[in-house]
Amino acid sequence: MHSFVARQAILDEQGNPLGYELLFRTSLENRFPNIDAEQATRRLMAEQFLSQKIEELVGNALCFVNFPDSLLRQGLAESFRQPQLVIEVLESAIPDQALLEHVKSLKELGIKVALDDYIPSPEWEMFFPYADFIKLDLRAMSMADCSRLIRHCQKYPQLRFIAEKVETQQEYKAAQEAGFEFFQGYYFQQPKVVSRRILTTSEMTAFELLSVVNSKEVDFNKLAHLFSSDLSLTYNLLRYVNSLHAGSRQQRIDNLRGALVYLGHQQLKRFTALVITSYISKDKGLELQRLPMLRAKWCELLAEKICPELQEEAFICGLFSLLGVLLERPMAEILEHIALAEPVRQALLERKGQLGFLLSLMHDYEQANWEKLQLRLDFIKLSEESCSQCYQEAVLWSQQLADAE
Repeated sequence: MHSFVARQAILDEQGNPLGYELLFRTSLENRFPNIDAEQATRRLMAEQFLSQKIEELVGNALCFVNFPDSLLRQGLAESFRQPQLVIEVLESAIPDQALLEHVKSLKELGIKVALDDYIPSPEWEMFFPYADFIKLDLRAMSMADCSRLIRHCQKYPQLRFIAEKVETQQEYKAAQEAGFEFFQGYYFQQPKVVSRRILTTSEMTAFELLSVVNSKEVDFNKLAHLFSSDLSLTYNLLRYVNSLHAGSRQQRIDNLRGALVYLGHQQLKRFTALVITSYISKDKGLELQRLPMLRAKWCELLAEKICPELQEEAFICGLFSLLGVLLERPMAEILEHIALAEPVRQALLERKGQLGFLLSLMHDYEQANWEKLQLRLDFIKLSEESCSQCYQEAVLWSQQLADAE
């Protein structure tokens, strides 16, 4: 699925970004959706901070996020110990002792705090020692009042002021003279909507599962917990095990622990790789759903002929060769989250090694680059007929797998 977020830069006097204010969106349309503010903040935090790296969105800059009073009192902000996060306490919040304790807690955790759209009020002064930024709306306060407040707060050396809604060069110059260090508004940049492909819950579970099964020693307790928390995952596991078990006189396997033990480490790796690709491709076209399976078997069959010791790795390599297309992200970013054998990693990232050679061979076959293909086949002393036979077997296998779903 895709997440949408609008970001507006907060700049210093040299035009360098201090950070970006992040604004929740549900599409490329640049307006706040018709949902509750609390829900918007929850979704923004989950989609931008939990599902992916925030650095991919803002680099090393800060992220300013509006937090409604209710979420602050529930302690949601304390759950996100992100050094780049700045919690914006809204002007609608109630400045009582309970809220102050939550702000103190945020500061103890190293989380920055900004008072948003601040209007001078004695009740808020007790927050000043714990705030990092105060944002003043130039449409709500005169420049003279802004200047007086900035001078008044010089006894709080950590406090820095951000001028909001700077819309003209004259306002920018006046804000500088008033003592503002940072500036935000249409004069510099309108909010820009950014769309990012994020992992669904099922995809994230599959990636976590893959990490566990690729460990040198499998933690079967953690493995069982991951499976038991995902009904469809357990269902698919039992179906997969019994497809391998077909024809055996042994009793049908119908429980999670028995299935995990029966599979063993190598088959668990293969099953997990199949699952993760299936989850990721389920919303894609039919061809993109089947092609990773086809490539997996094809690569395995080719490896059987030229590097049989790498058959298991070849299967994973072919299966994951389309991850970049499916997740719409660079392969290097994706592989940061997956524990893979080094030959597989080198093949996927750089087309190096024997597996990289096989991926290139399959690409030439798919793209009908016959001259290059023949050179590769000659190099590994494999006939065109053998290569085509491997392809046809892979097509049949992937079709049977699709029909069984």
